[in-house]
Amino acid sequence: MTQKVAKETQLLLTLKTNKKVRLLDLTEISFENLNAPSYKSNSKYANYIRDEFLIPAQQFIFIIPEYNGSFPGILKYFIDVISTVDFNTTFHNKTAALIGVSQGRAGNLRGLTHFASILMHMNITVLPQSLPLSMIDDKWNEDGTLNDSTKKRIKTHLKTIG
Repeated sequence: MTQKVAKETQLLLTLKTNKKVRLLDLTEISFENLNAPSYKSNSKYANYIRDEFLIPAQQFIFIIPEYNGSFPGILKYFIDVISTVDFNTTFHNKTAALIGVSQGRAGNLRGLTHFASILMHMNITVLPQSLPLSMIDDKWNEDGTLNDSTKKRIKTHLKTIG
């Protein structure tokens, strides 16, 4: 569901702005290639991700599923590995918006709070309003698109990004 929300959000943001909107989907990352060699500056795969997705961006939108009452450990692992080289250039003084995805009632609020503290430690400005999307399985039309009320909530959240 998180991937579907991310793709819908990317589409809505693309329609809203004339800036390039890229989607980095962790399900498409080869963690075999990102593992131990990435802790060295000569990891071509990690450098590609940094150079193509992270360094050029001034703003991030993290769309995070709930996992065991927080966020998935693979997201923290990704941040740990990717931040070993060019940390300041990759993350410092950038802005992040957060969207939580959950089948539960809170929309991953706890996970968003946990992840926001990590981002703030990395000197990323986290926008004060996050968007928790709860009961996510119920937010879809029969054709597989997000229902209008959820799209409206995402559009309103995107206005805070600038």
